[in-house]
Amino acid sequence: MARPFEKLPAGAKNHLEAMAANGLLSESAAATALGMPLDQFRRVITEHKPSKEIWENALAVERDQLLAALYARAMEGDTKANQTLLAVRHGLTEKQPKGSASERVSVTFNLPPALDPAEYLKAVQVDQERLTDGN
Repeated sequence: MARPFEKLPAGAKNHLEAMAANGLLSESAAATALGMPLDQFRRVITEHKPSKEIWENALAVERDQLLAALYARAMEGDTKANQTLLAVRHGLTEKQPKGSASERVSVTFNLPPALDPAEYLKAVQVDQERLTDGN
């Protein structure tokens, strides 16, 4: 039985970044390309800090590629691409309420404390006497 991987194999950085640049990056594809079982690949990128950094850098290459493609579409007039970039990069969405947080309406209800059972019974009896005396 082969020894389990403790880190990504030599050349993994260049290989994973090339996969990311070509839109082929996924955990399963990366593990296969590096000759590693998927469970070991996942363990290595979780537990071995240099391997985790290599994986995160490859994901950053992929993210940059996707953002560049989205930006190109947005500049060509694609409204959905514009909305997505505004939401992703700048936190703006159409779902936010208009106006600042200080202009929002706030309603507060202050309820009286609960009565103990004896006080409640007395209050109910007084109200009942008022109702019957008024008729």
